[in-house]
Amino acid sequence: MDQREPGTASAIEPAAKVLDVDVLHDLLGSLSQPAAVAAIYSKFVANAAGFIRELRIQDAAARIETLHTLKGSAAMVGAERLAQLAARLEPQSSVQVEEASRDLEAELAQFRLVVAAKLEALGSPPLFESI
Repeated sequence: MDQREPGTASAIEPAAKVLDVDVLHDLLGSLSQPAAVAAIYSKFVANAAGFIRELRIQDAAARIETLHTLKGSAAMVGAERLAQLAARLEPQSSVQVEEASRDLEAELAQFRLVVAAKLEALGSPPLFESI
């Protein structure tokens, strides 16, 4: 049985999706151009990666604010599992930064792969080349 702390990736709800495709389809419906949607996801991934890197150098108060921002941003683009993980880590002022960062990075990497595959299937050019 997994004995990891409640704030780690293992504590994510099993039904949570890496990517909520309804959010992706809503964005596609609003913008109607896969390239425009790809730009949004590319910007999110770059920003999220920066937020995660910042966690390692922040004090507890700044970490809580960064995790809150990450949670909201992830929810807006349909990164359900990433949003859930950030939400579970957010109230923990004494979070194990290295472990939390690794969990968040792993979840972001998985999200990035799923988004790239979905958008490429819709005719978007390859994503995340510069990240």
